[in-house]
Amino acid sequence: MTASPTDPTGPGHASGTGSAINAGPGVDMGTKASSSTGAATSTPNGAPSDVTSGTPDSTVPDTILAIDGGGTHTRAVLLTRDAGVLAHASGPGCNPFDRPEWAQNLHDLLHRMRHPALQAATLGMAGYDAARPSSAEQEQVARAGLAAPVGGAIRLWLENDVETAHRAAFGGGAGVFVLAGTGSVAMARGAGGQIARVGGWGWLLGDEGGGYWIGRKALGHVTRFLDGAARREAAFATALLHRLGLPATGDNAADALREWVRTRAHPRSAMAALAHVVDDLAHAGDMQATALLQRAGTHLARQARLAASRVTPTTGHMPEHTPVVWSYGGSVMNSLTVRHTVAEHLGAAPLPPALPPLGGAALRSAELAGWAWDETCRARLGNALARIFPADGQTNA
Repeated sequence: MTASPTDPTGPGHASGTGSAINAGPGVDMGTKASSSTGAATSTPNGAPSDVTSGTPDSTVPDTILAIDGGGTHTRAVLLTRDAGVLAHASGPGCNPFDRPEWAQNLHDLLHRMRHPALQAATLGMAGYDAARPSSAEQEQVARAGLAAPVGGAIRLWLENDVETAHRAAFGGGAGVFVLAGTGSVAMARGAGGQIARVGGWGWLLGDEGGGYWIGRKALGHVTRFLDGAARREAAFATALLHRLGLPATGDNAADALREWVRTRAHPRSAMAALAHVVDDLAHAGDMQATALLQRAGTHLARQARLAASRVTPTTGHMPEHTPVVWSYGGSVMNSLTVRHTVAEHLGAAPLPPALPPLGGAALRSAELAGWAWDETCRARLGNALARIFPADGQTNA
């Protein structure tokens, strides 16, 4: 999709896969809660919760919107010109390759974040690529959620969530970003601006090293144990089942596990959440849990090195032991075992991400709005996001 003539950046400015569209001022742009997804939270100096478009109100601050839409969670923040947080909200994931209800999830969250003085919005979305038919639907849902028809003043930018996370980590600079939440993908940006992505195939085709992959492998140990084929896995399987509140022995143990899977509201997210349990067991000294996380880290490091090699100047080849400049995001990367394994394979410790992924969307929105944020604003943004979404730390699920 081509950029609007009023957007000088053009779609190529976001690594060639973002898409900029114009949108009109919203109607009923308050932050009133949607009953289906919970309440948006406004700060004391925020706009009234029921605001309609009409005569401009000079007391209403200009704002920008940042969205980070992953496979399990979608998070949003409304920011003022000085990087202050006016409102924030979260909801279920909005990956069209994974959730049949993704469009409603995204629409509801956007509706809650409407604002009468919105200048720009950036959506970093799992599963987004401007060339995909599903991404055209994502753009349509974005416009509808903000009550923003084409041809108006709001600048709207959509891109893949790994691009958003890379910008947050490196501030637009070079490096390899390893994103491992529910799924997994690596993105490299070369010194000359070259871009390469490796992975991100989804749970049916790949996503090795991601949370779902870890959870599925962990339950594979459990099913083999319950079948009686792998007694040596008894300690790991029993500990995992106990963490789920399920029996490890008895005639109903197998059916209890089947029922656990059947009754999850979103089984893929539930399995991805098991990565945290596996990490806890590894910390407690379980060797099988540790080995599983090390396998995950090895997969992620391979993706990262391949992405890095594809942006290597002239040769397109990187010697196996060349250190890689890298950073990380996603819930799986909270695991020290996974991070240490990736670092060992890449020959370098990771650079801590400058901002969590949601901050990458905020930086892009500020750019689209023409706001020149200095380091003070960026630091204020980072501190605010860490306070609002403390479970993330520097990462996104």
